[in-house]
Amino acid sequence: MGKVRTRIESGKLFVDFRYRGQRCREQTDFADTPANRRLLQGLLKRIERAISEGSFVYSAFFPDSPRAALMAAPGLPP
Repeated sequence: MGKVRTRIESGKLFVDFRYRGQRCREQTDFADTPANRRLLQGLLKRIERAISEGSFVYSAFFPDSPRAALMAAPGLPP
């Protein structure tokens, strides 16, 4: 189960979830407000649903993330 969390240094929100046995944390430019938390909770639900269905593509959700290329590498466990 993932979480929406706040980066203490910046006050910006990030999503924290597990994929392929690895902890993934993706930063956003969203300030910690109730509306932004709801927005990211919705994103996290879509991510978790896609992971459970086996249709999650990291780069589709986080195209600018350096981790996207790593997660697309062959040989990683599903």
